[in-house]
Amino acid sequence: MAGVYVQNRAASVARLLDAVEAGISARSAGRTAVLIADCGSQDETADVVRAWCADASGSARQSVDVEPPLHPGRAVHALLAACHELGARGIAVLDADMIGVGNGWVAALIAPVVEDKADFVSPAYARATSEGTLTTNLLAPLTRALYGRRIQQVTGGCSALAATFVAHCLDTGAGAAMPHAHGVEIALSTAALATGVRVAETHLGRRIVDPNLPQLDLSTTLVRTVGPVFDLMERYRDAWEQARVSVDLPRLGEPSAVTPDAERPSIERMVHAFGLGMKDLLPVWEQIMPEATLARLYPLTLLEPEEFEFRPSLWARVTLDFAVAHHERRLPRDHLLRALTPLYLGRVAAFLRTARAASRDGLLRSFDEIGRAFEAEKDDLGARWR
Repeated sequence: MAGVYVQNRAASVARLLDAVEAGISARSAGRTAVLIADCGSQDETADVVRAWCADASGSARQSVDVEPPLHPGRAVHALLAACHELGARGIAVLDADMIGVGNGWVAALIAPVVEDKADFVSPAYARATSEGTLTTNLLAPLTRALYGRRIQQVTGGCSALAATFVAHCLDTGAGAAMPHAHGVEIALSTAALATGVRVAETHLGRRIVDPNLPQLDLSTTLVRTVGPVFDLMERYRDAWEQARVSVDLPRLGEPSAVTPDAERPSIERMVHAFGLGMKDLLPVWEQIMPEATLARLYPLTLLEPEEFEFRPSLWARVTLDFAVAHHERRLPRDHLLRALTPLYLGRVAAFLRTARAASRDGLLRSFDEIGRAFEAEKDDLGARWR
């Protein structure tokens, strides 16, 4: 079974559904189904989906009802509930915002589930150096440190779940309350990592981002991604306190490539934003980070862009200071997360400055260095987490 959740994608959803159906049919010789859950579209998406379902020629095609309030969390759980009720062996779940989905993607996602090799399958992608820096510099290394497994994507836009893990997610409500797609994906990934089920990754090639999608500002993106990771630390405290070392996940397919940037983001602009943050947000940061951390940040404002450094060890400390402050509710949580923005830009500037001169192997070592820095800073997290 494959499930697609969709909102306002009338122009592209039929092409995606065709690719999904081709993939699920190619992988399974038995009965297959493609289900669609609408998150509350305001365009003609519902009409397009209705017409697509009426033109069934292979797999069963059906829309599923989503209980209000309509949002991705509810839609994904409607798909999982349908999978459970129909007794399917598993389900591949995809966000309809994805484009460039090849016919082989769904087959690659669902194969480890069908072959009983994994309970949760996460995608791995090829990427450019400056692509996905929020994942490479924060989401993935923090998740690695917390739960002890080195996952590339916690917000990959698609995944596959075996029936037993579907039942667990339904029983625990994992992700059901998440109003945004990234939050649902993070909730499912984290539930798999924290509960010890069999997790695998499958390489899908290059993920293409639709330029026509509305672009969120960076601060809102941090709220919608880092916020759920911090929130889930409350639920899974026992799991992350017990994780001591990290291990690689089983990976299917080719290794994920890192390619040169087609366009180079401005390091100078990021460094300038960091400096402005130090001037304007220092009273806020003083409520989030201890003086020992701030003392390590002050000298960075004296560095020129071409020599700017924000080492992984300091970045990991900053991130976990924010996690503790978030846990203790020292500030309204959205306000706190938005205050991370200039610090994140400073870290990305330092990362890109060194990454542009690195070889492919050097980049992979750099990603591992970031992960190890977060693991090292985790040692005293439990003591600080009151």
